[in-house]
Amino acid sequence: MPELTPTKLFLKDIDAFASNQALKKKIVKALAFLQENPFHPGLHIERIINDPTAWSVRVDKRYRISLDPKAYNDPGAPDWDKGIILLRILDHDDLYKKPR
Repeated sequence: MPELTPTKLFLKDIDAFASNQALKKKIVKALAFLQENPFHPGLHIERIINDPTAWSVRVDKRYRISLDPKAYNDPGAPDWDKGIILLRILDHDDLYKKPR
């Protein structure tokens, strides 16, 4: 199970959704899947093209979480077991423009 480490921006984004209980439940569910298995089919993990190390996972149809792996294997592939840095939670289009 990878350790999830939030950034200050990630925590700020979480606070912005404090009044939206339905979205908070979806975020908690996505984070549980991410910690259990980063390749869970419900997460739809994918690379963010305009950032050399960032990836994203789906919270719902509108929101996504951007993340970075903490470590890489020798050939340069992410080592998801070493931990994950949670970068942002934003609207899909905003996240892909600025994932950090």
